[in-house]
Amino acid sequence: MGDVSHKNKLAAHDGRDQRPFRSAGSESDYVPPCPHYPHCIGCPFISLPYPEQLARKRRLLAQAFATFPSLVRIEIPPVVPSSHRLGYRGRVKLAVRRNRGEVVAGLYAPQSHRVIDISSCPVHPRPVNEVVHYLKKKVQELGIAPYDERDDSGDLRYLDLRYSFARRELSVTLVTRHGSLPQGDVLGSALRRRFSFVTGVIQNVNEQRGNVIWGNSFRTLAGRDTIMERIGDLKLVFPAGVFSQANPFTARKLYERVCEMVALKGGETVMDLYCGVGPISLYLAAAARQVWAVDDSTLSITTAKQNARRNGRGNCRFIAGDVSETVAQIRQNLPRLDLMVVNPPRKGVQPAAMEAILATGAPKIVYVSCEPKSLARDLERMSHAGYYLRQVQPFDMFPQTDQVETVALLENS
Repeated sequence: MGDVSHKNKLAAHDGRDQRPFRSAGSESDYVPPCPHYPHCIGCPFISLPYPEQLARKRRLLAQAFATFPSLVRIEIPPVVPSSHRLGYRGRVKLAVRRNRGEVVAGLYAPQSHRVIDISSCPVHPRPVNEVVHYLKKKVQELGIAPYDERDDSGDLRYLDLRYSFARRELSVTLVTRHGSLPQGDVLGSALRRRFSFVTGVIQNVNEQRGNVIWGNSFRTLAGRDTIMERIGDLKLVFPAGVFSQANPFTARKLYERVCEMVALKGGETVMDLYCGVGPISLYLAAAARQVWAVDDSTLSITTAKQNARRNGRGNCRFIAGDVSETVAQIRQNLPRLDLMVVNPPRKGVQPAAMEAILATGAPKIVYVSCEPKSLARDLERMSHAGYYLRQVQPFDMFPQTDQVETVALLENS
């Protein structure tokens, strides 16, 4: 398996080579394209041919729907496939620990503090794997101690790597236990010298114990603190710490489908909740009269405003605040609301926010979800408030995994 002594070399995956990894013979002869298989838990479907992966994800969504009366008869369409099945992850988060005296970067083994090294991961772009391999060696060389949460020792906790497929650039964030990172500036400069595509190295300081990744403090060690990706006709900037979809190729398909579903005519007022840095808002703004967008992250909202200016979308208003409180405030000043978009975290819409959303009486709601169970729960709640599920479409945002992204369109009956 993939500890640091693993000698297998990863094929050069940068997201463009999509040839199937299959030996001659039956479906049972399928060869997983991963040197870490079967020890890594990150890609539980990687041993399956891709059509079977899509079929299983469709069944997962159907099973979640089947537990609720209003959804049990809903027919789930086939999952929209990802155009890139390997090398697709534009966002990679890895735990850094020490294992048998070596620095490892990867995922926690279930029910343990042990990290499984996945620094040759086939779903990561090749530049990401190259940088992670170098980082492990350089951290060891510079004497930077990986963190150990068992005794709160060490310093380097996580790596967050954001890759731009449009520009073929990489931004690296080092999450540390303490604000002082001896040799941090040296490490940042070394990364920039070694890899011309590394545009910035950033330090995030998380001084709390536990497994929460992010702290509140950022500082730039080398280069710049943002990276730009193109999704469709949008140029989107992402600073360290904000949310972004890991698969920009499927994200584009999803955003385009949202626009197709709602078919705006140019006079509509839209509210976009949990908007992040604004991709859905900016897609819809091209055909809407006005978009009001809300997120509880001040950094995301600041970035969304910058992205709106960068893309010439002057009809967007981005507001930082609690969703339930902000929705009620905005609604008081709107003569009408034609469409509500919600794209919440994995846990779904919380009760206070759900009450505020339903109180608007929006004639249409688009719900974007990365978790079938919380989606089904929230759709059932909306059905009790008079909403009818008009369309549903799953997408494969994370090939090789058991995760499925879904867009649902509801109309107020």
